[in-house]
Amino acid sequence: MGRSENRFFAAGMLWAAGVALAASITYFWLLVGVAAAAAIGLFAVPAKLRKCVIAFCGLIALSASAFVIYDYMHRSTLVAYAEAEADLLIEGIIDSPVKLDGDSVRFFLLADRFGRSAPSDLLSPKERIALRVKLSEEEQVKGIASWSVGSRLAGRVSLGLPDPARNPHGFDYANYLRWQGVRVTAAAEYADLTEGAAGWSLFSWFGRVQQVEAAKLDQLFSNPLTAGYMKSLLLGVRDAVDPQLEEVYSGLGLIHILAISGLHVSLVSGGFLWLLERFGVVREKALLITILFLAGYVMLVGASPSAVRAGLMGGVGLWGRYVKSRFAVLDLWGLALLLMLLYNPYLLFQIGFQLSFAVTLGLICLVPLLDAIPYAGPPWLRSSLAVSCAAQLASFPFLVYWFHQVSPLSWPLNILVVPVLSLLVLPAGYVALLLSHLHPALAFLPGKLVDGLLTLLHHWLIQLGGLIVPFTNWPHPGVGWILSYVAAIAAIWHLWKRGYHRRRDMLMYALAICLLLLAARQPLSGTDEVKITFLDVGQGDSAVVEIGRNTVYLIDGGGTIRFAEKEPWRAKRSPFEVGKDVVVPFLRSRGIERIDRLVLTHGDFDHIGGLAAVIPRFGIGAALVNGQPPKDFEQEILDELRARSVSVYSGTVGSGWRDSPHVRWTWLHPGGSGEGNENNQSVVLLLTAYGKNILFTGDLEREGEEHLMKTFKLPQIDVLKIGHHGSKTSSSEAFLNEIRPKVAVISVGSQNRYGHPAPAVIERLKDGGTTIYRTDWHGAVTARINRDGINWSVQIN
Repeated sequence: MGRSENRFFAAGMLWAAGVALAASITYFWLLVGVAAAAAIGLFAVPAKLRKCVIAFCGLIALSASAFVIYDYMHRSTLVAYAEAEADLLIEGIIDSPVKLDGDSVRFFLLADRFGRSAPSDLLSPKERIALRVKLSEEEQVKGIASWSVGSRLAGRVSLGLPDPARNPHGFDYANYLRWQGVRVTAAAEYADLTEGAAGWSLFSWFGRVQQVEAAKLDQLFSNPLTAGYMKSLLLGVRDAVDPQLEEVYSGLGLIHILAISGLHVSLVSGGFLWLLERFGVVREKALLITILFLAGYVMLVGASPSAVRAGLMGGVGLWGRYVKSRFAVLDLWGLALLLMLLYNPYLLFQIGFQLSFAVTLGLICLVPLLDAIPYAGPPWLRSSLAVSCAAQLASFPFLVYWFHQVSPLSWPLNILVVPVLSLLVLPAGYVALLLSHLHPALAFLPGKLVDGLLTLLHHWLIQLGGLIVPFTNWPHPGVGWILSYVAAIAAIWHLWKRGYHRRRDMLMYALAICLLLLAARQPLSGTDEVKITFLDVGQGDSAVVEIGRNTVYLIDGGGTIRFAEKEPWRAKRSPFEVGKDVVVPFLRSRGIERIDRLVLTHGDFDHIGGLAAVIPRFGIGAALVNGQPPKDFEQEILDELRARSVSVYSGTVGSGWRDSPHVRWTWLHPGGSGEGNENNQSVVLLLTAYGKNILFTGDLEREGEEHLMKTFKLPQIDVLKIGHHGSKTSSSEAFLNEIRPKVAVISVGSQNRYGHPAPAVIERLKDGGTTIYRTDWHGAVTARINRDGINWSVQIN
């Protein structure tokens, strides 16, 4: 491939680099840096390369300027009102698909008018807000059926700011919305909104067609699991996939199958072109008609970044065939990247966009390399191995960074599963959908084939998804590692193109990849320290204690208290639950796959409810409990642990154990008397690490504190996990005077209905000179303890 063929590829890469730099560096200093680089380049490089240096620096400056202008045009007028949590009257049009989930509806609204008493003030520029509408009656579900992209709504909403990540490497809702062009959230009641005359748009028309086709799939497949899956596979309706099945696909590295991609575009455009030619349409006209059809198909499936990327590359490729001018594949990729970022530079920071372009580039560059490796097997297997390996190598840094999960099973599963879905399920599904428009009976056989294959496949995948496979969870990577990985892959590809593909060269390439994978495990990080993370689990408790790289304790797992819905229509598809949505993601982001000691301080749901999500996903060494007769949910947790052959222990006052010469645990409470209420039977542990004392108190209250002081001589405490979320019945003056804590950590939910922490407790702590950290104010609180002392950090400053 000649150098001239790669101009669009180079332009796309440089444009993306300029956008990324503009989003992370002050614009002025970026321009200064680019100007300095250009000046140095003009004097330091040979004369024949100076034009390249000027073009390079000019394109970086141009793309950065374009981003800054785009960002300014999408500035927020409403953010000042959102900071004050104001109620305003808003008017605008729906700007995204309407997503119904139980008794709430979510979508983006492009607001163009606002006001306090009437929406009389024009918003300039128009502003996109994330709107959640609460439904109070089941009849209202029918009312939102007419809502779609382009529908006009007006009414009173309560504005707010989206939450940032409250735990390390957790989901950052504010950042997610930022790159969707949204700075403000809003909540409204259905009864407070009125629907105006909807404007017609091509995208909204395709949205209604998508809904019609989705209803057809519901009729075709009686199994809801299959119907929801096929809506995603054929129409790009990801919200229709069963949440548990989606988690299985994600965990096994198969989630890309559910995204509309080049596979879909190739199948659909190729099949449509073939049909046109069979019906006698001449080649040139057939190519033009197929390009138009492809544009419609992309809009039909929701115009996700992966679908648009595949559609652009496919459309430009077909246009090249029409004008009889061959485009280099890398240039097709670069042109698609350039066009999409020109239209919306925010796309660069969306995970779907990143994965789509990265995997496609990996397939373009690495498959020929991997396919050329000598292998004695059949050609089809060599090709499958090359495609799977290339996709894994390209997607690995993105999956590790965003999800902290890459299963070793992903490579073989992709080789086995992708052909079944791409060669059988996908085409049979489209055939069934098309035939159902002629007569439902015609779709019977392909529909049964799809249903049968998916039933067998999903049964097998769910079984595999339940396994705890080593080297599945990966710690959050640093920027340095990501840049090193990308540079290594690029260097390997460049050296291969230059002819370095001898056996010893291939061994060096493999060694470089293995060393990078080893570095990704971060084997030398935190080897000589104790790290304690008090997670923000709302109104509950959960702390993770990591002792070097060898031992992990999880002390409680939080819990989302939820009451059973009296009306089934209100039930959410996948409601928020702190174990699933906070504790598990954090453990994965630390690369943790085994919890050596799981501590259940007592049976309150806000302490152990989240463990139901933790236990099936991690190996458990042993469990520590308070030794009291378990009740209700606690009994279910213990039964699950014993079913997994996990030993369950209790302790006696003063007993202890060591995890290293510098780390000792002491069991302080309870002593087996069974006296006091459930809170006062909380497990109390003293951790002594590098000479520092950390006291974990569960929900201990005044009575338990008094008993503790009578049965054990307490040392001065460096870190106190405040009992019972700082309630007025805990942290008595006598107890605080006894232990004289230097730092107190209060795990408490924001604006909780119990009024925790009590003002009297805060006052007592301040009077004692104790530094206070609160999860409702600071998010997760982290303490790193080593020979030099304790280093504190908080998630939210």
